[in-house]
Amino acid sequence: MTSSRRQAPRYRDRTVVLQTLDHGEVTMPEPSWCIGHDDDLVEYLADITHDGPVITADATTARYGREQIMEARISQAPHGVLSPEPLPLLHVHLDIDATVAVEDGRNLTRALRAAAARLDRALDELAHLRGERP
Repeated sequence: MTSSRRQAPRYRDRTVVLQTLDHGEVTMPEPSWCIGHDDDLVEYLADITHDGPVITADATTARYGREQIMEARISQAPHGVLSPEPLPLLHVHLDIDATVAVEDGRNLTRALRAAAARLDRALDELAHLRGERP
């Protein structure tokens, strides 16, 4: 059973204090890239995830209008049970299903190149956060 209570996080020097259903109040390191936990629900320790800002890419076509084709963000779930993430990862969601003529196809390829460039920048940042070479 999950609680419908919202977190009331307390931020301190590079840490955050959060409430959990299974461990009560916990203090954990808060990565500088995390956007915070102010809108999170109180859940189990294993469900706490640090998330970075959302990275998006859109395609605009005559047939479909403007559609988001990519959403990505740096994420870390250090206490996950099934898939713990001791180091940050890049979560990527790509979504495009279209039948296009030439002009709209070109718009789509431009959007995919923009998405690729944004992913490359995010992966460079991720490599830095993980202590790896870009």
